[in-house]
Amino acid sequence: MRIRTFRKLCRDAIQNISRNRVMSLASIIAVMSALFILGAILVLAFNLNHIAGGIESKIEITAFLDPSVDNPKAEAIVEELKRLDGVYEIEYISKEEGLAEWKRDLGDKGDLLDGYMGQANPLPDKLILNIENPEYVEDIIMKLDAMPRVDKVNYSKEVVDTIGRVANIIRTAGLIMVILLVILAMIIINNTIRMTVYSRRREINIMKYIGATDSYIRWPFILEGLILGLVAALFAGGLVFGGYILLLNKSGTMFGGSSLLNLFRLLPVEAVMYDIGLVFLLVGTGVGVIASALSVRKHLRV
Repeated sequence: MRIRTFRKLCRDAIQNISRNRVMSLASIIAVMSALFILGAILVLAFNLNHIAGGIESKIEITAFLDPSVDNPKAEAIVEELKRLDGVYEIEYISKEEGLAEWKRDLGDKGDLLDGYMGQANPLPDKLILNIENPEYVEDIIMKLDAMPRVDKVNYSKEVVDTIGRVANIIRTAGLIMVILLVILAMIIINNTIRMTVYSRRREINIMKYIGATDSYIRWPFILEGLILGLVAALFAGGLVFGGYILLLNKSGTMFGGSSLLNLFRLLPVEAVMYDIGLVFLLVGTGVGVIASALSVRKHLRV
């Protein structure tokens, strides 16, 4: 197709949208509403997946070191464990720090532990390993048990399994919602564009009878579907991201710096805007173009 011809087709498409502004506006509103609902669900799904990852990151394994291990050896063990897959953070707690923490937990009765200071301290040094995902736990446990300087490994298999199940349920629920809403949005957009073309079926028939070629009739409608889908996607994107920014500001005010916010912290805008924007463009313009092409093809059969 020549550039001059394409420009003329684009100009015709814009003129047709202007002439049928009421129907065009109704189409944009309908498509925008479908994309807005889809965007809200996508935001929810992305944050559910983020929350699931946050829940999984709370998995901890405690490794108690052999009493013969001194600080330099403990640091070497820490460096070795950092190279294991699935370990994203290691906290080293010496027996002195462990005793001090124990005393704080006892509160007013902490003085009962004064006799265990220095060489009398019965506590071992320990390492707390934070694990990225439950699937790494078994392998890490095996490697810890095989290390001669690790005296004992402590973790709750029931807690790990529960965290894994909860995270999988959250991710599955988010995926199901997204799939259903994508299908629903595509159906709404498809029907909206088809109605727009159907309202102008007489115009198509007249152009066909006076000798216009199928491609000459078809292309302005296809470009109209593209333009309407693009405009609706831009408006829907603005509404979704504007609302999400307000939600981020509101959540920060409600939770402040609490630990609850650290677990259920929402994703920043830039972490979701590109993916959602791409989905909007693909669904809005893609379905608009396909629905226009199929609808016009139907009315060209005269």
